[in-house]
Amino acid sequence: MLFEKERGKYGEENFYKEYLEPIIIAVLIALFIRTFIIQAFKIPSSSMEPTLLVGDYLLVNKFLYGIKIPFSEKKLFQLKKPKRGDIVVFIYPKDRSKDFIKRVIGTEGEKVEVIRNKIYINDLVVDDPWGIL
Repeated sequence: MLFEKERGKYGEENFYKEYLEPIIIAVLIALFIRTFIIQAFKIPSSSMEPTLLVGDYLLVNKFLYGIKIPFSEKKLFQLKKPKRGDIVVFIYPKDRSKDFIKRVIGTEGEKVEVIRNKIYINDLVVDDPWGIL
């Protein structure tokens, strides 16, 4: 009788080690990768046409522009800053449930204006090969 109880207990422990533990570890690794390193996005609208079409998929390297510390504005390991022409994905400030996929046209400290369907950066007209106004 004592032997059967020990065997039953061992069977549950063995089940956990062989099945549940690897699944839990795989889920945690996947969540870490998706949160901090790389994530897939689907193009939801035609705003990036003709270079990106509705339904196209992007793999976004989150590590390149730095890892954002949750609940703060600080970033770690920022390898580079966004430059003109890069495609970036960000959370829409007015509706945090939506992701925006856009191309960078102005960088930090630049003044960007659209006047009569022409783009001005720091008061100079810019010929944007991707822009369609």
